[in-house]
Amino acid sequence: MMIRKFAFAAAAAAAFTAAFAAPEEEGDVSGQGVGAIGWTPVQIGLFAPVSYPWGCDWDLKGFGLDLFYTENVRLQGMAISGVAARSRDERKGLFVTGLCNWSEEDVYGVDLTLGLNLAFKDVYGIEAGLFGMRRRMDGLDIHFLGSHQVGYRGVQLSGLCNFTLEDFTGADVALGLNMAKDMTGAQLGGINFAHRLSGCQIGFFNIAEECPGGIQLGLVNIIMDNKIKVLPITNFYF
Repeated sequence: MMIRKFAFAAAAAAAFTAAFAAPEEEGDVSGQGVGAIGWTPVQIGLFAPVSYPWGCDWDLKGFGLDLFYTENVRLQGMAISGVAARSRDERKGLFVTGLCNWSEEDVYGVDLTLGLNLAFKDVYGIEAGLFGMRRRMDGLDIHFLGSHQVGYRGVQLSGLCNFTLEDFTGADVALGLNMAKDMTGAQLGGINFAHRLSGCQIGFFNIAEECPGGIQLGLVNIIMDNKIKVLPITNFYF
């Protein structure tokens, strides 16, 4: 009797999900991820493609739960995986994983992991984990080791190092090293470095190659284009 009831419930759930997970009609690609065969409100399984619905080429508009690994074309909702999760197109929602969140297009939402947050395009939202990498980010970034990006706007917190190749606007906080090419805002860390500083640096060692408008507070303060390049306690352009 119990087996019969379970089979009936499973069949009903499968029929319900399949009704939504049917492939998109030919030519109807509105809101559909590149390469997606359709969309589903629920995805449950062990690891992609061993999940329901079968495969890795679905848009998930709802909730996904995979024991080890989940993969979708586009996500609008929430996906949880014990090890890793991947989205191949734009993502709007929440990723929660054990080791890695992997996004190949823009992200709008929240990434939470004990390991790596990796985005090949831009991130708008919140990320937290061990280490983060992305092209550009607007939002709040919290990583135990640190983060790497081309540009950043917002607040960034790390235990070891924050590294920005180009412009940073906001607050950059690390127990170890903060590095940015064009810094507008505040750097707070053990060692702070900026090619061009417009704001403040607070730390043990502060270094700026140019400082058109800003101040340094720390044990050793260096402004390379200043009349007096090295000062203790405080330094500013004059």
